[in-house]
Amino acid sequence: MTPCPECENKAYLSSLEMTPELLEEMAAAEPVTEDTVSEDIYRARLEICRACDKLIGGMTCRECGCFVQFRARHKSAACIWGKW
Repeated sequence: MTPCPECENKAYLSSLEMTPELLEEMAAAEPVTEDTVSEDIYRARLEICRACDKLIGGMTCRECGCFVQFRARHKSAACIWGKW
């Protein structure tokens, strides 16, 4: 049975001493594609997430389990609560 790549990635990231700043740095290092939002949109989305009571440790959405610094970078991604 092949492990889920998303689960493997989460396990790897969980093993690191993650901080919101480190996650933001890692997300910024992702290649820019057609699916990448502008820096202004990215910052606005993060501000919405930071104000949300579902955010754990400044990094993880309690509802969907994503690292918001990565999700906020993608046009194809959306807040599951419809906040952005």
